[in-house]
Amino acid sequence: MGLIMDREKETCKVADLILEHNHMLQLPQTSHLMVSQRKISELQGFEIETADDAGIGPKAAHELACVQVGGSSNLSYTLCDHKNYLRAKRQREMAYGQAGSMLMYFQDKIAENPSFQYALQMDIEEQIANIFWVDAKMLTDYAYFGDIVSFDTTFGTNKESRPFGVFVGFNQFRETVVFGAVLLYDETFESFKWLFETFLKAHNGKQPKTIYTDQDFAMGKAVKEVFLEA
Repeated sequence: MGLIMDREKETCKVADLILEHNHMLQLPQTSHLMVSQRKISELQGFEIETADDAGIGPKAAHELACVQVGGSSNLSYTLCDHKNYLRAKRQREMAYGQAGSMLMYFQDKIAENPSFQYALQMDIEEQIANIFWVDAKMLTDYAYFGDIVSFDTTFGTNKESRPFGVFVGFNQFRETVVFGAVLLYDETFESFKWLFETFLKAHNGKQPKTIYTDQDFAMGKAVKEVFLEA
């Protein structure tokens, strides 16, 4: 296809068009892989959660779903979508025993050393969402070596799909030191903004000069708003 641009009118005109030279945008047999065509229905979501609760791994559960519908081409979602669905399940509710054990652990740490600090962010239903903590060594290490900080949430998640993140740096011996740790409810701008503000409060407002992240958009936006000197 050839185009002619009229600079005065700022428009383009088609000069020639040879259809034989065009190509299909999407093959029919792979159209189900397009993002716009992929979706997980309410029933499929229920089956995914049921399989996960029964201890069936995502790959095995997805293969079973493919067999049930006569092949992957007949399934409206991919294995990646399956995993993302499980990861995105908002399992807010922390069992009473888990929350109680965690708070008791934090209280024991404070009794051992009053410098230990923790912070909880609650959601609108008064459920624990984000959990941040630092101990005495983390506070001391940051005071000495906190000019350069690295933070990301790619270390792994627990069975509730909560991202785990740590603030780390290097000491004078090139050894890794930890400046703080967090269990997040989700990886949104609001969660990261609360986390970074809480991190600075714990460290008496000392700003890092350089911070490395995993280039997550929401995280980067929060970094720009909170770490003003980095």
